[in-house]
Amino acid sequence: MHVTSSQIESIAGFTGALIEPGDAGYDEARAVWNVMHDRSPALIARCTSADDVSRAICHANQHGLTIAVRGGGHSLPGHSTVDGGLVIDLRELNHVLVDPVTRTARVGGGALLGDVDRAVQAHGLVVPAGVVSHTGAGGLTLGGGVGRMMRHFGLTIDSLLGAEVVLADGRTVHTDARELPDLFWGLRGGGGNFGVVTEFEFRAYPLGDLLVLATFDPLRRIHEVLGRGEATMAAPDARDELLWTSFVRKGPEQAPWLPEKYVGTAGVMSLIEWSGDLDEGREILERIQDDLAPAASSLDRVPYLAMQQITDELLAPGTLHAYVKAGFTGALTDELIDVIASEGAKVGSPLSVIEVLSMGGAIGRVESDATAFPHRSARWLINVPGQWRDAADSADEKRWVRETFAALEPHLSGGAYSNFMEGDEQQAADVAYGSTLARLREVKRRYDPQNTFRLNQNIVP
Repeated sequence: MHVTSSQIESIAGFTGALIEPGDAGYDEARAVWNVMHDRSPALIARCTSADDVSRAICHANQHGLTIAVRGGGHSLPGHSTVDGGLVIDLRELNHVLVDPVTRTARVGGGALLGDVDRAVQAHGLVVPAGVVSHTGAGGLTLGGGVGRMMRHFGLTIDSLLGAEVVLADGRTVHTDARELPDLFWGLRGGGGNFGVVTEFEFRAYPLGDLLVLATFDPLRRIHEVLGRGEATMAAPDARDELLWTSFVRKGPEQAPWLPEKYVGTAGVMSLIEWSGDLDEGREILERIQDDLAPAASSLDRVPYLAMQQITDELLAPGTLHAYVKAGFTGALTDELIDVIASEGAKVGSPLSVIEVLSMGGAIGRVESDATAFPHRSARWLINVPGQWRDAADSADEKRWVRETFAALEPHLSGGAYSNFMEGDEQQAADVAYGSTLARLREVKRRYDPQNTFRLNQNIVP
């Protein structure tokens, strides 16, 4: 359905910008991070307040328009936009208000991770979040919030104290552990199924610089590298401050420490990060470096803000096609490593990877039903993002992702991180929410019985 100018004028009291096809800035406003999703909304409502969000929702309900909610626009399946529907654009709601005394931060629903990082780091604090600073804080949080601080401080949802939410009927409510606790439970991992969050309140934690050990080895050494990662992170005394991430990929041009002969050659690259006492961390990382004896490596002290921005330019919005599959496992077995090596040898784009990311730590000390994120016992997240620049490569890259994940799946434990899922999974809600799905359906039935918010890993009421 096309929204006419007269219908736009009928949104009484709307204070933000309303943009429709043909308007100046429409193409810029409708663009999202993943260029594979080139969609044309009938109307983009750039909201400046919760009241604007409420009016936009009521307008969409009145005119039968499908709603997409856009913060950072990073939704991999393109849920941030919609053909012929209404986009609730939260980018103007990007405030970050930090209280250094209580160590809390109030964050607008349209803020980016970079906005949050800069504001809290000005006070020597951090809110655990994702690893690309132009990601939207809202979508990242609602899916759970995987990132480099998750073993140390937990997922992003584990730091969420409360939220302001506009519901499907246009009401604006506040929710926390005491007020509407079922809604608060559902927001922590249940995605955008229940309403539009216009403000989050987070707990923040003291944090200074990181220590980062970066290594690269030819693919033939993958068992040594991932085997050491498994032994290190499975140890009973594995420290929360230690995060191990390995990528099977082509050697990147952007790593100044990597010899030229490895650039463009498939191998295993690891980032082993320490977020605790620097002297203690240096001793731990130097021991790992000595034991691995990698073909190339660097060990550096890195400011947290710099680490959060290292891929920003490489993964800039509007430059990449992307397609992803991911799952969890409890251990990096020899059989699983064999598959990772075999499929990793076929990687095409220099930006496509098989990511092996350690979980556990603070994540696993939260009960699996305490939030809507049920995957607390997993020790590794295996992520297969295909990322490429030329549309002509789309078929080959998507095929590589699908075939790689099909080969990995028998060795995984089931379930998936909802922010690393596409829109084409079978039984997506079962995969994303697992043991919490039944309760999530009850929350959905209470707060969005008509499934107004369905562009997500959807929970059908």
